[in-house]
Amino acid sequence: MSYKIKEENAVIQSEVKLSGTLTIPIGTKEVYPAVLIIPGSGGSDRDGNVPKFKMGIYKDLAEFLTGLGFVTLRYDKRGTHQSEGDAYTRGFRDLANDATAALRFLKQHPKVNENQTIILGHSEGAQLSPAVYVQEPSVGVILLCGGAMPMQEIINWQRQQAYDALNQLGGFKGWLIRTLHATEKAKKTNAKFDRKVLNSTAETMRVFGKKFPAKWLREFYQYDVFTDLRQITCPVLVIAGEKDCQVPLAACEQVIPSVSGEAEFHVIKDMTHILKSWTGIMDASNPLKIYKQLLEEPLPEEFRNCLSAWLGDHIFGKDIDSKQIVGK
Repeated sequence: MSYKIKEENAVIQSEVKLSGTLTIPIGTKEVYPAVLIIPGSGGSDRDGNVPKFKMGIYKDLAEFLTGLGFVTLRYDKRGTHQSEGDAYTRGFRDLANDATAALRFLKQHPKVNENQTIILGHSEGAQLSPAVYVQEPSVGVILLCGGAMPMQEIINWQRQQAYDALNQLGGFKGWLIRTLHATEKAKKTNAKFDRKVLNSTAETMRVFGKKFPAKWLREFYQYDVFTDLRQITCPVLVIAGEKDCQVPLAACEQVIPSVSGEAEFHVIKDMTHILKSWTGIMDASNPLKIYKQLLEEPLPEEFRNCLSAWLGDHIFGKDIDSKQIVGK
């Protein structure tokens, strides 16, 4: 069955007020299972959009999941868009507490079966999800493009991908990079920056003349994700993108032996970090150039099928045909 949907505004009371959107199936049931969508890093809004870069991935996810029969909640992070707070002074624990408040809000909604709520985290949200689960358990956890690797290791991997891409450049630009030892200098600069952040207690810093959220990076660097992963006893679904150049495959693979409950791991062919398909070669030194070409693309069919199959098995006890769902 494919459900039509309706949207409601949501005001979530955490340490600050957060603004969100509920998508609700239009049907005859009194209550429905529900999914909280915890977004990735950066300043995108609840839909996954930033000015001139409208990905819409969280809106697409919400509408797809509601079409399957789930209430969903997505929200603007603290200090962004319509939510209160300061984006520069928030840290890991602030973001985890906000997501926990959102999950509790979702459970209390009159159209939600509080015993059938699921945490879904993407990218940074996948890092936050185990900490949220420990504070407010759910019947399932879905981790997209991340989950089981310390943030500092992920960032170092991202940097190495960029270094390698730069070193492989041809022509005059490549020659110049190698002649000036640009990647070696970048490594030293990044290492110095990490030491400065970790040795500081400041909430913000000036980096190249711009304000930087030092507390956010420091707390993510210090967070031991494996301690919380071991406390997850519910079913877990982990999905990675074959063309993800922002999070290593190992960050997803390592979830499986780390959680205490049953877990599944799937790699979606050609899927990038922004949950869109790219059949070409990824440029790790400039992925935004590729992402801008994918903004109008739908969520990959294989990805949607994977979500619907797992949700059907664990929530409805039967398969769901995702091809019946209207929309992206």
